[in-house]
Parts: sequence; C-alpha cells; structure tokens
Amino acid sequence: MTEFFKRTQTLALFIAGLGTSLGGLYTIAPQWALGQLNQLPYIVSDTIFIQHWGFLVLMMGCSFLIAILRNDWIIPVFWVALIEKLFFVSLVIGYSSQPFTNGFWLSMVMDSVICLYIAGYLLSARQSKTNTLK
Repeated sequence: MTEFFKRTQTLALFIAGLGTSLGGLYTIAPQWALGQLNQLPYIVSDTIFIQHWGFLVLMMGCSFLIAILRNDWIIPVFWVALIEKLFFVSLVIGYSSQPFTNGFWLSMVMDSVICLYIAGYLLSARQSKTNTLK
C-alpha cells in the first residue's frame, strides 16, 4: 500500500491542488461563482464571507501544490485538508434536505475522494513509520 501512495502522491497533490484552488473563483468573481457553480442567488451582504471563504479554499489548494515541491509539507497539509474537507462534507450531508445544497454535491464528491486518498496516505505513512521503528 505504501508503494501505491509513493507512486501517486505527486499526481494526487496536483489534482487535489488544482481542484481545490478552483475555489478561488469565489474570491475574484463571487456573483458568477455562486450563480454558475452553485445555482444560488448572489446576496451582496454576503460578499465578504464568500470572498474570504474562496480565498481560504484557494490557499488550501496552493498548499497542495507547494507540497509537491516540499515533501516536508505533505503530512501537515494532509492533516489540515482532511479536517477542512471532512467538515465541508459533513455540512453538505447534514443540510442535504435543504435546497441550497444542490450546487455543492459535486464539490462534496471531490472532497470525499480527496479525503479517502488522504486517510489512506496518512494510515500508510503511519504504518510505514511504525515498521521502520521496529
């Protein structure tokens, strides 16, 4: 299992980084992003929150991309991303009966796949470390 994650980590970081960085669209074009990506009405009073959230997601995506070049970033970035993405997944599932979640399902699926990969990677890294100490 460890070999699989070693072979795929660069590609996984790139795909996760690129996909997650797309959240930056909420920073530069909040009205367009809400309408086109989430099918939600744009409410001007929410602009600061939407742009701030988009920037935070963009920074998470950039962290994945930086981790491609900085191997010492992988484990910390994966832990932060796992917590952040699991929280997002839980919000979408928790509010699934509400119509405003309709535009978030694709992002939730992407984040779920990323979480599965990260959990496997972290488990594999922990087992590898344990085996090295023996």
